[in-house]
Order: sequence, then structure tokens, then C-alpha cells
Amino acid sequence: MAQRTASEVEELRFLRLPEVEKATGKKRSTIYRDIAAGRFPAPYDLGSSRSVGWLSTEISAWILSRPRVQLRGVHNND
Repeated sequence: MAQRTASEVEELRFLRLPEVEKATGKKRSTIYRDIAAGRFPAPYDLGSSRSVGWLSTEISAWILSRPRVQLRGVHNND
């Protein structure tokens, strides 16, 4: 049986800004600055005035794409 990726297992849903902030550790201004620079997924229009949401799988993929930090004095034996 093939192993499934996080995006295949995850429930597909829209996240509102507070959820995106909590999941990424970014604040609103940084999120929108990074969207403008092409470094963060853009939100989807949810059909009402000023109502937007981010696709949960796109946010998860962005989180998983972040590089890991190499800590000094810690050896990674992966």
C-alpha cells in the first residue's frame, strides 16, 4: 500500500485569517506582504464582501516546504 502524503489525508477546507496566523506563526501584515511578494499562498474569494479563506492543503504544503534550521552542536543523523 502506498504511503499517503499529508495533503491526501487532510480534510480539504478553507481557513480564515486567525487560523492561518495560528498555523504559520505569521501576523496579518506579514501574510499579506508575503502574498504580494509571491512567497505565500493567496487566499480565495469566498463570495461575500471582503470574505476570503486559504485552502487548508495549500497552507499545509507551505508549512512543509519551510527549510529546517540547522542548530549548532546538534547533528542530524537522518
